[in-house]
Amino acid sequence: MARRLPIIIVSAALALAAGGGFLLTRGMGTTAVSSYNEAQEYIKSGDLSAARVALMNAVKENPKFLSALVAQARVCLELFDAPAAQIALERALLAGAKKDQIAHLLGHAYWLQGEWDTAESLLTSPNIPAENRSYALRILGRVKMDRGDLAAAQASFDEAIRRDPKNSQIWTEIARLRFVQGNQKGAIEAVDYAFKLDPQNVRALEFRGRLMRSQFGVVAALPWFERGLQINPNDVPLLEEYALTLGDAGRYRDMLSQSRKILSIDPNNSKAFFAQAVLAARAGEYALASRLLSKTGPAFSEVPAALLLSAICEFELGNSNRAVDQLQILLGQQPRNRQVRILLAQAMYKAGDPLGALDVIREIASRGDADSYSLTLTAKAFTASDQPDRAVDPLNDAAVAAFRTALPLPEPITLADAAATAQREPDNAQAVLPYIRLLADQGQFEPALNAARRLQSRNNGVAEAHIIVGDLEIIRSNLSVAIEEYQKARAISFTEPVMLRLVDALSRANREKEADQILAAYLTYNPANLSALRLSGYRNLDARNWPLAIAMLEKVRRRLGNNDVILLANIARAYAGAGDLKKATAFARTAYQIAPANPMVTHIYGQILQKAGTRPKAARELLQKAALLMPDNRQVANELRQAKLAKRQ
Repeated sequence: MARRLPIIIVSAALALAAGGGFLLTRGMGTTAVSSYNEAQEYIKSGDLSAARVALMNAVKENPKFLSALVAQARVCLELFDAPAAQIALERALLAGAKKDQIAHLLGHAYWLQGEWDTAESLLTSPNIPAENRSYALRILGRVKMDRGDLAAAQASFDEAIRRDPKNSQIWTEIARLRFVQGNQKGAIEAVDYAFKLDPQNVRALEFRGRLMRSQFGVVAALPWFERGLQINPNDVPLLEEYALTLGDAGRYRDMLSQSRKILSIDPNNSKAFFAQAVLAARAGEYALASRLLSKTGPAFSEVPAALLLSAICEFELGNSNRAVDQLQILLGQQPRNRQVRILLAQAMYKAGDPLGALDVIREIASRGDADSYSLTLTAKAFTASDQPDRAVDPLNDAAVAAFRTALPLPEPITLADAAATAQREPDNAQAVLPYIRLLADQGQFEPALNAARRLQSRNNGVAEAHIIVGDLEIIRSNLSVAIEEYQKARAISFTEPVMLRLVDALSRANREKEADQILAAYLTYNPANLSALRLSGYRNLDARNWPLAIAMLEKVRRRLGNNDVILLANIARAYAGAGDLKKATAFARTAYQIAPANPMVTHIYGQILQKAGTRPKAARELLQKAALLMPDNRQVANELRQAKLAKRQ
């Protein structure tokens, strides 16, 4: 069965040939013509790599074979080899092609290489033939997106669709734009229409898989990538997405296999080396991960994900100062990224700069949704900077084994500036959300809710618009309303933040069964998600379902190692509940060795030793210490009293 996308390549090449005298001519040589015809067959079958080789042979036989040069450029663009496409097009110009007839292809090549000004100049040429105009507008829209001018991108795509309303590729780009704008529902509708127009459009399948990953989770995305690979098994961007998604799903062997396949097709592929580096880091092989990262090339090394992994490797290899340098660059790019901020504070603390660590972590630790790790790190930094008294409060807060839903950090702008931006673009969720968050952060909840409701009414397909309304209703203690809003967000995009909010709100409303169902549904599609695994472990711990609690928390420990004292203490609780006091004691001891001043860890260690009965004196001493650390805790006082009574008997 012929495939639609390659047919587009063939028909466009023939149209160009007809308009510019590119048709096969006499005296061209049977070998060149034969290779050219062979390439067309490869294109029809979807084997673009083989088509590329055949076209190279045709051009080698006849360097002025215009149809072959243009077809070669098109195939190279489909393979994302922009430099090769540019060379082919420049040779076509030397061979007599008119620049306006191939301006859309040249613009495409320059855009892929990041030369936006040159690309835009070519794509906006008034002399581009009508049959190439929609192509040029499609690529121009991508240029505008890369520049951050989403309104201009929308205008380009609108005009492209007006000229060619049934073009699957244009609808795929519209889906990308809507996703960038935060309109997930609109993006899904656009890419589904692109797929309906052309079921063989691998770019639509690839993007639908990415949307499915955001909408439901990594497992739900895999069939879409696999469907695309059935059409074109060697499509490198599709293989890249597939490999990374396999890794996110915990299928590491399959991820490695796919990354090797990518490298067999593209030996210098940065994303394949990055995927292998991720695998090495997850296995604790940080030196190997660092070596693999060095193969990604200088351009990819500046990508945020690569910077983050490189910093983690440097930190784990003991190069804390290098980790600090890289994380400072990354935080400059992503100042609202919690993970980066926490890692930077940790690296600064390890590098002997506790005051710098406090300065970085303060924005998180001072909030009500601070996680236990950030609070523990804050306490350590206070102690290391000769402020032990100030370490008490964050340490006490960290001792609570609660799973806090982290809200977005406020944008680093003034309320007045945020308000002005929101007024300029009242229907743009990306522009209005920072203003709403700043209002809420300053305690202006009613104006924030009013603005959020207005935004929601105009952006029904934007998950964040529903989430912010839910967050504000939580503050107002309207749990049922908040749950409804989070459910709306879930229908659009079932992400980790949505899951955490829903589970928390349902639990507060004493709807525990529904909360468990939401969490189970999320884990079905995201089986390797650390937050979901940890939350499931804690909930099963509270429900005294010891085997499942152990299974979930051990999965987290195997990924994170033995550095999270709250995790270790709760694993100890789970093993103690299951009657395995030997393992419980070992985990509690490790947690206590790491954080001997942590009240919860001290209490659990004493509790388990008391239950084991092997070291009663140590148990009493630990419970005594826990009572001093938590003087108002009746449970600890009770257990200490019982331990003392047991001694007298």
